[in-house]
Amino acid sequence: MSGEESVPLSALNQRVLARDVTVQYDVPAFDNSAMDGYAICGNDLDTWEVVQRIAAGDHSDRALRPGQAARIFTGAPVPPGTTAVLMQEHVVAQPDTTRISVDRTQRRDSGIEAGLNIRPQASELQKGSVLLPRYQRLTPAAIGLLSAQGYTHVPCVPRVRVTVFSSGNELVPPGSTLGPGQIFDSNRQMVSAMLSAQGFEVIDGGILPDLRDATRKALKQAAQSSHAIVCSGGVSVGEEDHLKAALEEVGELTQWRLLIKPGKPFTWGHVGDCRVFMLPGNPVSSLVTFQQLALPALHRMAGLPPEQARPWGLPARAAFQRSKADSRREFLRVSLAATADGVRVTPLQKQGSAMLSAAVFAHALAEIPPGAPVEEGMELTVYPLAERF
Repeated sequence: MSGEESVPLSALNQRVLARDVTVQYDVPAFDNSAMDGYAICGNDLDTWEVVQRIAAGDHSDRALRPGQAARIFTGAPVPPGTTAVLMQEHVVAQPDTTRISVDRTQRRDSGIEAGLNIRPQASELQKGSVLLPRYQRLTPAAIGLLSAQGYTHVPCVPRVRVTVFSSGNELVPPGSTLGPGQIFDSNRQMVSAMLSAQGFEVIDGGILPDLRDATRKALKQAAQSSHAIVCSGGVSVGEEDHLKAALEEVGELTQWRLLIKPGKPFTWGHVGDCRVFMLPGNPVSSLVTFQQLALPALHRMAGLPPEQARPWGLPARAAFQRSKADSRREFLRVSLAATADGVRVTPLQKQGSAMLSAAVFAHALAEIPPGAPVEEGMELTVYPLAERF
């Protein structure tokens, strides 16, 4: 994606920065106290006279002289002349006087180090340096950081517009009355929800009938108003599967079928500049191929660098064994458990590609290499499902 648009704080979640954003104000903006306690002048002394009180939000130009102290609170600016801040638990206030001394029962070290418990100006962020880099994906923490710097808008890569279709005469929208042989459409809602959660602009394309002309027309029309199209169903080898043929007629098919399980019929290509991703119709196959294949490509379109766009995997060990090897790369729906020797993986029941219920309760997808039996303790790569991880 090229260009940029100014986006307000309220709409920044999951957006991608179009260029570097710089630090506008030093953080901290001034030397301040990291503790509730006493700012002192003279670290080699035994007692100090308390001459002022400074709370967060106050300001004092009154400098401390040797032997003087100020009662101070966390985040308050330290007065000029401060050499250290003693936390209040380490101080004894002498009765009926304004003098304090170190409580040696709490602080047994021999000296007070210079700058103790003082957060120096610009020790975290320095004005003019890069606050967030180009192509940074904006999380709630990043939005908080921008807010703390006084930003109300920042330049973002334009959102990728994705049209989502389901395909099949057997599908009807949820809330409809089911006729003989019909089922409710679930993939379109699932894929749309995953896209929205990742910051994409979603266009509901509806349900495509099993008609070649209608499918061809819908793809061509969607390509004119979208950066990408995601379809589910209609890409297998049946006589009523028209998506693959329609794509070849209005655009270009790049790849059809992969040696993965579930998701073998996954297809991709393009219509002009519009990328097209065709997911299998079985719900779990749609989920797996979308997460592992379509979503990384869409993230690259959105401006994320390769290391951020690819699926995030982490190592775990099998808490099961399986002697039968599959020729395809397989993605099992699994639960994860933290143990003394690391994360352990257990597959859920109901692993069929049409059984979406197991995916709802899965923590992750576990990748099983092609042709490999699974042995107890074998290291696997797991890909967290954000909804459960």
